[in-house]
Amino acid sequence: MINLVKRQHLFNLTKARHLLGFLFLVWLVGCNQPKQYIEIYGETMGTTYLIRIVPDSDLSIKGEMLKPGIDSILSVVDRQMSTYRLDSEISFFNKLRSGVSLIISEGFATVLNRAVYWGEKTQGALDVTVLPSVLLWRSGKRDREYLDQWEPPTDYEVEVEMVKVGYGKINLNRSNLIKSHNGQMIDLNAIAKGWGVDQLFEYIRIVGMKNFMVEIGGEVRTLGKNNKGKNWQIGIDRPMFGTMPGEDIHTVVSVSNQAMATSGNYRNFKEYYNVRYSHIIDPRTGRPTQSNIASVTVVAPNCMDADALATALNVMEVEEGLELVESLDRFEAFWIIKEGEGQFKSMASSGMPIK
Repeated sequence: MINLVKRQHLFNLTKARHLLGFLFLVWLVGCNQPKQYIEIYGETMGTTYLIRIVPDSDLSIKGEMLKPGIDSILSVVDRQMSTYRLDSEISFFNKLRSGVSLIISEGFATVLNRAVYWGEKTQGALDVTVLPSVLLWRSGKRDREYLDQWEPPTDYEVEVEMVKVGYGKINLNRSNLIKSHNGQMIDLNAIAKGWGVDQLFEYIRIVGMKNFMVEIGGEVRTLGKNNKGKNWQIGIDRPMFGTMPGEDIHTVVSVSNQAMATSGNYRNFKEYYNVRYSHIIDPRTGRPTQSNIASVTVVAPNCMDADALATALNVMEVEEGLELVESLDRFEAFWIIKEGEGQFKSMASSGMPIK
């Protein structure tokens, strides 16, 4: 059973209104906690963040002392990689014409290079240039009779946008990002949130905290133990449409000195003539994924990699994804697979730390 103080309950409801994708909830276990957490929270990247620190008797520090640094870090990430800001680096690049280049920040370059790495590792299941296809499916068929009624785009429209897609077409020379062709666009939402978690994690660690958890929009990284001296207990939602985040927990993962990210396709979709179209677009086809995978959770050494791989595993076939995860050192994954209405089965890699 989850025990939440009133403030935390209200905060989670606020988070639920902001999140567009899958969210898992950090559990508070027990009412008689030996130590109260230092909690710092706010809004970022179109969602919310929460930092929970176990107080250290050797280091006197308050949340308000850390918050300016935290907000400063998040502001930098937002200015670099937010597609929702017209003045961000990534938005400037997306508006460029072919052949024009942009000098980008070190952080942007680091994340982009890592995205290309995962594109290669997953054979295109993760592709941060898929934004043209995403926007097409988001808006729907362009020449439709009723503009207020969404319709899936035509095959021709899909093929036109696919010409603009391909992580191999990214032209990055150190900090110089060159627009390869007209219409090329980059979207780092599948990896930037994890990067933001990692940046906050390093900041909190450097100031001397030894036991803490950082979470942005459901992506988590932990160090040490929780306030009971045990591993951090992270709940994974049962992927039921219409439920609130944290309302129905499927299973619990026990993590320490690890990151965890979940990606799912059951909360966001379009519907046309009783057919649901996932918001997750397969970059290899330019079309929504058509699989029975409801969600995938990844445990990894850092959150940027966990975030990227969780997205890719939603696109890949389960057997293909499992083979990849088992080949990676210090990576684990957990799949929730839909078998029928309200019926699910699970599959986990060999070392997944589920309770």
